[in-house]
Amino acid sequence: MTKLNNKMNIIQDYKIDIEITQNPYDFAMTDLFKMATRINKKRQFLFVSTVLGKHLAVRPQVPILTGALLAMMYHEKLVGHDCLLLQPVVQAIKNQQNMQGILQQVEEQRLELAEEVLFIGFAETATALGHAVFNAFKSNATYVHTTRELLPELEPFVTFEEEHSHATSHRVYCEQPEKLLQAKRIVLIDDEITTGNTVVNIIETLRQKFPTVQHYSVLSILDWRSPQQQAMFAELEARWGVTIDFVSIMSGQFICDGTPLLTNYQVQSTSQATTEMKLLSVNEVVEQKHYYSIAENGVENRAPYMLATGRLMLTTEQHAAQKKLYQTIADQLRGLRTDGPALVIGTGEFMYVPMQIATCLGEDVYFQSTTRSPIYCANNPSYTITEKIAFESPENNGVENYLYNLHSHSYSELFLVIERIANEEVVARAVHALKSVSNANIYVICMHEWGTE
Repeated sequence: MTKLNNKMNIIQDYKIDIEITQNPYDFAMTDLFKMATRINKKRQFLFVSTVLGKHLAVRPQVPILTGALLAMMYHEKLVGHDCLLLQPVVQAIKNQQNMQGILQQVEEQRLELAEEVLFIGFAETATALGHAVFNAFKSNATYVHTTRELLPELEPFVTFEEEHSHATSHRVYCEQPEKLLQAKRIVLIDDEITTGNTVVNIIETLRQKFPTVQHYSVLSILDWRSPQQQAMFAELEARWGVTIDFVSIMSGQFICDGTPLLTNYQVQSTSQATTEMKLLSVNEVVEQKHYYSIAENGVENRAPYMLATGRLMLTTEQHAAQKKLYQTIADQLRGLRTDGPALVIGTGEFMYVPMQIATCLGEDVYFQSTTRSPIYCANNPSYTITEKIAFESPENNGVENYLYNLHSHSYSELFLVIERIANEEVVARAVHALKSVSNANIYVICMHEWGTE
């Protein structure tokens, strides 16, 4: 295809020149991302996804359909023939019409795999994207996502590093490693591949655990590897005796020019005050995993994990059994809605379950997750991130979380969905931060009965 060059101003005199080399479904760049600046000297640019529901609010069907698109692209490459639903999924992502109907078709026509495939989503941004890829398959699929959390009762199945990140250590936990080891192929899912160094690290680690696996695939929305970095993978394939396929919705190269002047001025609210809050526990029985974690400030969180997240491994059979749960929780929340738009908020790595609940809540519903990624915020309407609030992570106390551009819609309700509450006061401070920038009715939905361990 013809290469397309695009020059974009990020902020001040900080610019990016993007050359698109592969864009098979003719997405506009803003269909998939906008640009911002990280508060991170290792890497100051940031591709802010417009389809993930992480830093920007989206219709909840969009990230699930984006994962389905990647799954279909992978499947087409695997089996050598077209997927009939691929073009309808592309159009639904682009025009955001009939998304729930297309999503229903994806659920009804899930893809077949001839042999066991292990899907691994990268924390924290791609936990839901990886889950959405996995969701598109009917059988022979297993899902697990990496985590930044520390679970002392479990030995990590693998640990690897991500050099450029503000939080470097990834861990994979699994109660049944023998199930993971049945995989004949491994698929890694991330939102964006910039250099591929993280991919090299994890495949090098996985090869020690899976000596017989010869086929690796890397799925991402964006792939920015240079020709030299692509050649490096060809050399690794020959050296390791494996195939490493890359599948992305858009790929190319970019060059950043200039240096952003990051002032101390930040439009944000960092809350230390508490407030009264409406804390709801779900009425449905949630299948739980009883492991405690140690937060980054040393505090123990003894609230149970959910099986449904895939943090501790999920098979297609287990995944299918969880789907009724999303509708049941949504039915419980639907009575709290009024006439305006609603926002369902996930927390950190806990994205996919709240995202699925949001798809069941009816019309005019959006989804967004908190993040530990510190993005520079500027009171400039031409810049991507114009508002942020900061508060302590409800699950992983001691880690500052952010929520961006909450003013993007005039929400009537905010549903903050939390997997495991370690400290009710920390959650109350988060609610206070939300109230400082929103007049919406705020509800906290807890995935376990509060006060139990």
